[in-house]
Amino acid sequence: MSQTIVHPPPRTVDEVPGHDALVGGLEVWPQLDPFAATVRWQLLQLGQLVQRSVDRVAAANGLTHAEVAILGALKRFGPPFEASPSQLQGAHWVTLPGLAKPIARLEALGYVARRPNPEDRRGVIVKLTPEGNRRMTDIIENQAPPEYWAIANLDPERRARLEAVLPDLLGLLLASVPADDQAGLETT
Repeated sequence: MSQTIVHPPPRTVDEVPGHDALVGGLEVWPQLDPFAATVRWQLLQLGQLVQRSVDRVAAANGLTHAEVAILGALKRFGPPFEASPSQLQGAHWVTLPGLAKPIARLEALGYVARRPNPEDRRGVIVKLTPEGNRRMTDIIENQAPPEYWAIANLDPERRARLEAVLPDLLGLLLASVPADDQAGLETT
């Protein structure tokens, strides 16, 4: 029988696993700003945790990360819950060819339907079906991953600080990243 061991969360950055390796790296490269290096390292860890969490929720529903992302994007577009592949690409930081396989699988599962695009006869419109809408609603309302609850339960002061600093940091990063690397990155 496997038992999950839950560790209490670290109270300081010094208690986070891997911190000693980071500090050792800063000793080797003293020209690095310790604050910038630490924040970058924490962002990397947060990104990896969120990615794994989304992958777990997707797998628990027999889906891939990309498939859940497509369902989520269609849901966020609002009624009538439809979009062109180009609009989906803009919401997901993926290439149009990268959308073909997950859309085809979602269609086979009955979660989306495709129809001709009336504005572009060569294109299609992808629409969330009632079953796809129910599945995405269940995922959102009943299967929210731990990072969602961690953020949702921040005290008002921490929440306000996070709301203030994250858009600034994202804006600074986007200003320094080549436009090609920003293609499809949802920033709203």
